[in-house]
Amino acid sequence: MSAGRPPVSFPTTQAKSFIAPDMKPISIPALGAGLLLASIVLHTAQAQAPAPGKVVTRDELRTCMNSEVTLATRRKELEARGKVNGEEASAIRAEADQLKAEQEKIIADNAPMDRFNRKVKAHNARILSARTTADAFKAELETLNKSLVSHNEQCGGISFLQEDKDAILKEREGAKN
Repeated sequence: MSAGRPPVSFPTTQAKSFIAPDMKPISIPALGAGLLLASIVLHTAQAQAPAPGKVVTRDELRTCMNSEVTLATRRKELEARGKVNGEEASAIRAEADQLKAEQEKIIADNAPMDRFNRKVKAHNARILSARTTADAFKAELETLNKSLVSHNEQCGGISFLQEDKDAILKEREGAKN
């Protein structure tokens, strides 16, 4: 440990959720209120947390820094998948609206229903596929959130020497080359 250099606190990583499990749209005010409440609770919890009693070792700091990078990568991947899932949900809703309009037209014209029934069957299969994808996404998101909680419990608010962090960052830079 270096005398004269104060310990530095390690930031916590935040979890995010991007798609409702039932694929219904989430209103912007509700999402904003939820995020605001979560940030208030997190800020309050951090403000009440006692100052760490010991400075972590370089290996413990490396573990936390590696965990943070891994979690950030997983979060970005899930954000991208959440966007794709949201686009698929929007396309399904638009297709459902088209099918409803077509059904009303067919009923009014007394036309044969075979073609329409094939479209409905394909649409229902698409919905089932999207739900399966959304369920798998939700499970992975829950796993990520659990990992984030574990990371925050282990690494949130730790103290470390800046020279240890600098050494780890140099190791990483050397590994890239």
